[in-house]
Amino acid sequence: MKHTDIAILAFALALVPSVLALAGDHGHANGQDSAAQDHGVAHDAHASGDSHGAHADAAGFPARRWAPDAPLSQGMQRVRAATTALAHGGHGHLDEAQVRNIADELQSAVEAMFAQCRLEPEPDAALHPLLARVLGAATTLREHGFDAGALATLEQVLADYPRLFDDPAWSDSHSD
Repeated sequence: MKHTDIAILAFALALVPSVLALAGDHGHANGQDSAAQDHGVAHDAHASGDSHGAHADAAGFPARRWAPDAPLSQGMQRVRAATTALAHGGHGHLDEAQVRNIADELQSAVEAMFAQCRLEPEPDAALHPLLARVLGAATTLREHGFDAGALATLEQVLADYPRLFDDPAWSDSHSD
């Protein structure tokens, strides 16, 4: 994918929660935490008449985590390594070129996941908002250099990933 294709895809994915909200609240209580929409979890339950309780917890994460495929697991390991490297930027240890290289690595990892992951529709839909946030952070870093907000976004993606996916390599390679 070209950089412009990735940017368009990230923008479109970022709009998914808003479009879903405009389509109707489907019985969601007013003021409900929007995490379920942000993660695209359990919306198919409406069509079958099932309740969200069987499919997601109160924060919108699935009651049962999905198994990642190898490209997803490897891609998220790359995102985590790049985020760890970026964290040094908060201490002034990275120059502008290093931050751009980290942004490029983040984008490359996401592009590889888009190209290689073969997930079922429901976990795939839950993954896309995470990847859109990674792309957004990469764009911010590329355009503005080190940015604490971009780092916080990436750290939140890394916290959300194991709530969605049961990845044995995730817990084996990093102590949380």
